[in-house]
Amino acid sequence: MLLHYKKIIDKELKLFSQKLPPLPIYEPIKYIINLGGKRFRPSLTLLSTDLFCEKPLLSINEAIAIELFHNFTLIHDDIMDQAPLRRNQQSVHNKWNINDAILSGDLLYALVNKLLSTSSSQSPEIHELFQQTAIEVCEGQSLDMEFENKNDISLSDYVNMIQLKTSVLVACALKIGAIIGGADSKDANLLYNYGLNLGTAFQIHDDILDVYPNEGDFGKQVGGDIIEKKKTILLVELLKNSSSEDKKIIFQTLEDKVINGNSKVYKIKEYYKKYNVLKLAVQSKDKYYEKAIDCVNQISISEDKKNLIKEFSLALMHRKF
Repeated sequence: MLLHYKKIIDKELKLFSQKLPPLPIYEPIKYIINLGGKRFRPSLTLLSTDLFCEKPLLSINEAIAIELFHNFTLIHDDIMDQAPLRRNQQSVHNKWNINDAILSGDLLYALVNKLLSTSSSQSPEIHELFQQTAIEVCEGQSLDMEFENKNDISLSDYVNMIQLKTSVLVACALKIGAIIGGADSKDANLLYNYGLNLGTAFQIHDDILDVYPNEGDFGKQVGGDIIEKKKTILLVELLKNSSSEDKKIIFQTLEDKVINGNSKVYKIKEYYKKYNVLKLAVQSKDKYYEKAIDCVNQISISEDKKNLIKEFSLALMHRKF
């Protein structure tokens, strides 16, 4: 069923892209839309509507808006991270330039709001939820960048950052779909909390895969987060548990501009091993995943529908969506 939703989303995005004016400023938008992606956020919007009224297309405009907003954040995130690639293709600012990327990203956000304003639902609750989510995503990205230059990040600081940057949009996608489907406030909030916890588990797992990838092609350099000094759960746990002497060496290694990236990754991974950091990270991931599933179990829907959500959750965590 989720693959069915993705096909609907891909078709609607193609139509949206084709309707854009033939002006240069729209070309980067068409480009990033056509790069593809898992589309799991908008698929969740259709799914959550389907759970309550079995008419998933009622939330198609909102689902497309969610995916376009996600792509807007990717354009700007890639600029800030100086990322040369997105989905194994040139990032927008690398294919065009930074000014065009900023402007096309801003335009894409304006198109998102225009799409929501013309939606048939016209719900003040949905509008308020979406705008608050947009604010929180920007706050999360700001914290992510700020943390790169801070060494005293607590686990709660880290969780707050990833929930703002990543999880709230997943939660928003689910709650919007539930509202349109006619869910009561209790079930809509349970789906929001499910998304918040699943998104947190997903990001923690993403941090782990950066250093300890699954067999096969993950499409990223191993230890890229270490090289970029990202405050992932692995590094946060390491700094919390390491001795003062080791902590000093860890900081020196991260800041060392002489040794190459692979050597830096190797040295930091040795400290991860010494302090059993991987086990701590997996425990945190499992905790938030279990919280997500607990929310699903409380929703007032059939067991078959609950199992559908659980199957999706498992597939997402194993990157098989």
